[in-house]
Amino acid sequence: MRVASILTILMLAASFAGCLGDDGPDYSEFEGCTEEVEETCETTAPEENETVPEPPATDLVFASPNGVDLRVALYLPESDGPHPVLMWIHGGGWVQGDRLLGNNHAAQQIVADGQWAVVSVEYRLSSDAIWPAQLDDLQTALTWIQANADSYNLDTQTIVAWGSSAGGHLASMLAVTPELNISAAIDWFGPTDLSVMNGTAVTSLLGCDPNGNESGCVDQTTSASPALLANNQTVPMLIMHGTDDESVLFNQSTMLHDSLITPNWYVHVEGGVHSTHPWQEEFIVDIVREFLDNVTQNSIANQTIIVDAGPIPGTWEGELLPNVQAAARPAQGDWEMWRLWDSLDAEWSNSSTEQEWVLIQFAATDCGHCWNGAELMSTLHAQYSENVTFFTFIINFSWSDSSWEEIAAFQDEADFIGCNNGDNCMNRPGEAHNWTYVDDRELYWFYEFHMQGTPSYAIVAPNGVVHWHSLQNENSVSDALALIFPEEG
Repeated sequence: MRVASILTILMLAASFAGCLGDDGPDYSEFEGCTEEVEETCETTAPEENETVPEPPATDLVFASPNGVDLRVALYLPESDGPHPVLMWIHGGGWVQGDRLLGNNHAAQQIVADGQWAVVSVEYRLSSDAIWPAQLDDLQTALTWIQANADSYNLDTQTIVAWGSSAGGHLASMLAVTPELNISAAIDWFGPTDLSVMNGTAVTSLLGCDPNGNESGCVDQTTSASPALLANNQTVPMLIMHGTDDESVLFNQSTMLHDSLITPNWYVHVEGGVHSTHPWQEEFIVDIVREFLDNVTQNSIANQTIIVDAGPIPGTWEGELLPNVQAAARPAQGDWEMWRLWDSLDAEWSNSSTEQEWVLIQFAATDCGHCWNGAELMSTLHAQYSENVTFFTFIINFSWSDSSWEEIAAFQDEADFIGCNNGDNCMNRPGEAHNWTYVDDRELYWFYEFHMQGTPSYAIVAPNGVVHWHSLQNENSVSDALALIFPEEG
């Protein structure tokens, strides 16, 4: 009201100054009185009930301790509520992190199911305040959720704290703080006993070195170690950790699990790594879904679950290829949209011989080695085409400009001047290439596969896992195929 009154006074003053003379201050910047107005001046005062627009639901300030604005991001299902609440707590070593969630984030996948709402919260980072400020901020966030439940259709009778890494640690701390009255907690690969951890992140959080000789640091460390604080009032927990985590060792979750005397699920993710894999995969989110169902039914019972993370996504050997897609042209055909996974089978196992392997070649129509190597590809295709599907990805160098017409001519050995820096494409060595060519002239997939020159190759198993990569081996693509199919060599 004070701001509105001041603006009204200023605009009235502008009106009088513009209409009665130039003796007063110049308020012409305010709407309603300009030099062009000679007889009357209109003032525009704020409407009586006019309010400042609400910030977006992902940018709501819930507290400002010591001048540090802390925000929540709300992700609400489209279904009728009220909705039980997942309070997401971001990771980042207590020194960084973001409340905003990507579209495929596990918590967003839960929201899409239509039952749970997600309130993603911030807390003071260790650069702003040391422990227990972070716990205090989360308690304030819980209070905000309770106070705003009606506005956002939230069911605060069921609140589950969920976080990863440093956020997992904080979710665990909420679980062992019974007066906060949350329903359950989900800890994804979070530290749980800070007394056995090293590093600047822990020291920055605590304000002391747990492995040093500073007075009082033992108490500070204990107060931030959920594995040392668990008791018979700890809420039910879901603990999930990758066995190959090198950032927060798997035994941190083991220590928390071993300390719990209240119901919990303990999930070993065999081969899982920190933060990235496989934490957005459907089978991981399904475990969370099942746990949440048990929370709402008040039926959590102890169990240990072991799941396989599967191969890490990527393009190096042993990694699972993404769904490569681009414009492509079958031999003698037309350009059309193409997807590599149409030729792969995620369910393939070594015992199955029905699915074909895949050979990917990266080449250029103006590459002399590719021109000469085209004969080798013709030979390999004749030798292995019953077992292997061939694809050639055509790139452009900085100094070349292959058109679709030139690529097709190179592929089909057709009459066209321009291949191999001006040669007629029909003179290319080898036979016409009777397999699909893929347009990668912008070099997107060339770089995604880490290739450094042409021709270069990758051999992919039928399940999409890279079996052989030319940059990771000294043997040739011919030798690699002969090892996989010795009866054809």
